[in-house]
Amino acid sequence: MAEQKKKKKFPWGGVIYFAACLLIGAVIGVVLGVSDVDVKVDPVLFIVIMATFIVSLYVHIIVHEAGHALFGMMTGYKFLSYRVGSLMWEKGADGKVRLSRFSLAGTGGQCLMSPPEYNGGDFPYVWYNLGGVAVNFLLSVLAGVALMIFPVGKWVSVALWMLLLTGVFLGLTNIVPIPGGKVNNDGSNILAIGRSTEARRAFWLQMKCNEQIAWGKRPRDLPEEYFAPYPQEARANAMVLSMEVMAANRQMDAMNFDEAERQMLLLMDDQYVPGIYRQLMTFDLAWLEMMNDRPGEMVARLETKEIQQFAKAMKQFPSILRTQYAVSLLRDKDEKKAEDIRVRFNRMAAQYPHESEIAGERELMELTERKAKEA
Repeated sequence: MAEQKKKKKFPWGGVIYFAACLLIGAVIGVVLGVSDVDVKVDPVLFIVIMATFIVSLYVHIIVHEAGHALFGMMTGYKFLSYRVGSLMWEKGADGKVRLSRFSLAGTGGQCLMSPPEYNGGDFPYVWYNLGGVAVNFLLSVLAGVALMIFPVGKWVSVALWMLLLTGVFLGLTNIVPIPGGKVNNDGSNILAIGRSTEARRAFWLQMKCNEQIAWGKRPRDLPEEYFAPYPQEARANAMVLSMEVMAANRQMDAMNFDEAERQMLLLMDDQYVPGIYRQLMTFDLAWLEMMNDRPGEMVARLETKEIQQFAKAMKQFPSILRTQYAVSLLRDKDEKKAEDIRVRFNRMAAQYPHESEIAGERELMELTERKAKEA
């Protein structure tokens, strides 16, 4: 029997990127039109407008994540962490808030909360996920009201129009469900969580796992019942599969490498797994191939343009540095490059928010070193 060909995936990423560029161009074009700025007379004005757009975008990212925190706390969640760009404030088990550095490709920020009681799946989740978009739209409305009521000069008008239109742009791109992205947006999350009891439990468990890891627990030490398998009919859901990715990561941390590899390979080609998890699993699977003396498909994937661009965007991520360390030591036999990567790892680890995750990664790097010495 001929081997069945894999169904070719629609290139949502490229379409979304193209649409986003069009929308950004439209926002700037509208502002130029309504603010009576002639860029032909003074190109510096255009540069100022672009700078205003960037500032407006960051303002909306800040208030978007604050909106998640506000609406989360209003519905029973408790503050855990708040991140804008790579700056992250996180509350530890001792109640103290600490500043660290962490970034995630495809996200401008993130607000994580400790969930309320599970209550058999009857817990609030819509407003926590919707809060960021709600605040974006509210700020846009306030900017619009200011434009209508107050007499403002040209540059204040530019700033207010930018604030208004950027909020609408960011709000729509977060609330309209978009398939195939690196990470699910808020609208996709709300739909996924609402589809089944299993999805709601998976969402709750992800929040609970994030809380426990932030409070110092290793993934391997999280309760076994958190990772009970889901029925097949519930697996066509990003929330459920994201929890299964966490289960595979837990096996890696416990050094159950055969089981971790088995679980990750099952997840790799599933269309419901968010893209960022598939790309991160590529690095873990490549590491496992090298450690088992059988470099194959996943090691080869590290050389593809997609994965190299991802690695560049996530250059401070622990598992990526650990895999690059293994490539240098085990495949390339380049001890100098490996040492440079170790220095980068140590520098990253000093500012990373979760010491428990770093402890696990250090153990895997030590295994890599032992493997290199045996070769």
